[in-house]
Amino acid sequence: MRVTYNWLRDYVDVDLPPTELADRLTMVGLEVEELSDRYDYLSKVVVAEVSAMEEVPGSKHLKRCTVETGTETLQVVCGAPNVTKGMLSALALVGVELPSGERVAETHIRGVRSTGMLCSEAELLVGPDASGIISLPSTTRPGQGLKEALGLDDWVYEIGTTPNRPDCLCVLGLAREVAGMLGLRLNYPRVEIEEAEVRIEDLTSIEILDPEHCPRYVARVINGVKIGPSPFWMVDRLDAAGVRSINNVVDITNFVLMETGQPLHSFDMDRLAEHRIVVKLAREGDRFVTLDKTERILGPEVLMICDAETQVALAGIMGGLNSEIVPQTTNVLLESAYFNPVSIRRTSKRLGLSTEASFRFERGIDPDVCVFAADRASALMADLAGGRIAAGAIDQHPRPIKSVVIPFSPARCNAFLGTEFDRETLIASLTGIELGVSGTDEDLSVEPPTFRVDLTREVDLFEEVARLVGYDKIPVTLPPVRAGMEPIEPSRLVRAEARAILEGLGLNEVITYSFISEGFCDDLRLPPDDERRNVVRILNPLSEEQSLMRTTLAPSLLEVLRRNQSHNVWDVGLFEIGMVYFQKEGQELPDERLTVGGLLAGSREEPSWSLKAETVDFFDLKGLVEELLDGLNVPETVFESRGCPAYYDLSASATVSTGGRVLGWLGRLSGPVARTFNLRGVPYIFEMDLGSIMLAQKGPRQFTLLPRYPAVERDLAVVLDKEVEAGRICGFIRKLGEEYLTEVFLFDAYEGPQVGEGRKSLAFRLRYRSLDRTLTDEEVNAIHERVTEKVLAAFSAALRS
Repeated sequence: MRVTYNWLRDYVDVDLPPTELADRLTMVGLEVEELSDRYDYLSKVVVAEVSAMEEVPGSKHLKRCTVETGTETLQVVCGAPNVTKGMLSALALVGVELPSGERVAETHIRGVRSTGMLCSEAELLVGPDASGIISLPSTTRPGQGLKEALGLDDWVYEIGTTPNRPDCLCVLGLAREVAGMLGLRLNYPRVEIEEAEVRIEDLTSIEILDPEHCPRYVARVINGVKIGPSPFWMVDRLDAAGVRSINNVVDITNFVLMETGQPLHSFDMDRLAEHRIVVKLAREGDRFVTLDKTERILGPEVLMICDAETQVALAGIMGGLNSEIVPQTTNVLLESAYFNPVSIRRTSKRLGLSTEASFRFERGIDPDVCVFAADRASALMADLAGGRIAAGAIDQHPRPIKSVVIPFSPARCNAFLGTEFDRETLIASLTGIELGVSGTDEDLSVEPPTFRVDLTREVDLFEEVARLVGYDKIPVTLPPVRAGMEPIEPSRLVRAEARAILEGLGLNEVITYSFISEGFCDDLRLPPDDERRNVVRILNPLSEEQSLMRTTLAPSLLEVLRRNQSHNVWDVGLFEIGMVYFQKEGQELPDERLTVGGLLAGSREEPSWSLKAETVDFFDLKGLVEELLDGLNVPETVFESRGCPAYYDLSASATVSTGGRVLGWLGRLSGPVARTFNLRGVPYIFEMDLGSIMLAQKGPRQFTLLPRYPAVERDLAVVLDKEVEAGRICGFIRKLGEEYLTEVFLFDAYEGPQVGEGRKSLAFRLRYRSLDRTLTDEEVNAIHERVTEKVLAAFSAALRS
């Protein structure tokens, strides 16, 4: 929003220096992004006296003028008809850039050297006269700066307004803020209307067919206008606001828009069928040509202003070419309406068309300023365009906007701000910006005016007090802080622990998008009943490749591997910790599961002269997962070669569980899936549900003293059915609960003719230890015999001879 210092002073008697006012505006939340001297370009334009003058040879209108600046004498060629000897005028010195963009340079005209330029009012934008050079009064002196001589002192503020403050998108709104923070009175412009005898109801009618989109529509009629240029003061004001002058009628609507924040639109009434207005929605496929001569394709949600036959304007955005003000226009129908902000925002976005009007409508203007703005514009049209105002105004208001009433307690306000302002100070700060305050003592009620759409809660009023009283007047206090620390969320802890473990094992962490492509389920060869097909679809995906929320980390990890291989990076070890999402029937929100996944591909170690290149295998991955689960203190994990998802190679994969709870899967990727992802070789992957891991964790690890007494080891070699897994036997032995048994692990496995078909031999090492003494062989042998007997009986096994 652009506004000048002098324009603000038309409505509030502020006497602060422009720079200090900029600081105060910023402190109340209206950030002054730029402050510039409006007439800075006049700094090298000086008062000069024409001391001599003669005609330029060969020209009837050019004069060679000798001008005195008080410090030097210059020669200037001038063609103005009013230049005379002894007159004082404005001289632009060499190097000055004029408002038109032209730079004054030393030139030769008909062989005569010219070192400056005598300027007109229009050339310097200090008045409308372009017929001759400026004639300055005798009270000025040569060499004096023109800015000082004419008393031109004005500053332009470029103010950044936040979306919740549409009331500050006009000069009156900004002046209201200035008046409120300085305790001054806001001076509204006086509107005096002299109406003709003819009544507006006899000239036009307004019909609103969609009141939800148009809650209010005000119209006035001005007859007998004469289209022409606007007076200089209005052109000057609009130029300062960054608005181009068009003609007096259009300029008036733009001026009132900038002044009050109410967008207006002028129709050539004689071009409206039956001279009436109908407000209704467009139909799908309707076409309409706007004032910028662009054809727009409309839809059923686009609100249109129509006459009795056709559409004449995009409501709240831009008028139509078929009803614009033209030089022949004599009768004007003036529109001042309130449109639904959501409706305007959707239409503006759909059509890719944003205007000064739509910018304000879509943020929410004041519905109660419609009549005032229409009256203000009508009065200006009567004054500046010679129009006659029809008696009365049509005000269709089918959906009145209800005001809100907010309770306000001075005590709560002071407690919230940490202040001790008295009741009168608090009330004065609110009434200073036209908030209605009623009630007594602590039971106050505040009714915000309709232009303050952002005030809905009591805390909003507290903020207004802080803004207007001044943040610098709010004491700096330290809030009370209780000693102690809130417990860290368990999921954050397990994330950090898992990350540290996997990084310590040499893996690199990756972070990928949670959005994946539509075909990932088919790429992974998932069966129709697989839970991972219960995907969450994104309503507004960025692309087709990011249209679903992932239900597994596998596609993301495989895509990272593929990208690495495309850059000739073959040895890859990586992991990711992130969410996967499952759509649950009957639930509005998806089921989110925190998951850790990893991948190994390529060589186990970098090849060297002493090591052969060996690719990673299942047991590298299994060891990695065992280290992860051990580091997370998950006890008695079991690896079983069943129950893995379809994209695993079932001959080299396993399900990980503990206590009957499935934690995840690991293994080699299926060959067909690897080819679908264009991978070189087949990687090994794992996926673990960190939520299940958290439920299975033992809790904090307990420190125990290092053992002082030696351990005793015994081996147990058995022959049994080949389908029996070694992990089941280890788990069985641990659950026997023998007091001195501290460790059991497999150290040998054999299948062959010596043990028979369908059989295998497994050898386990059992370690026994006491923490307070050395165990004897007799004690260990007795325990070992009990364990052996139970194992042989439980698994139908025999001792290997």
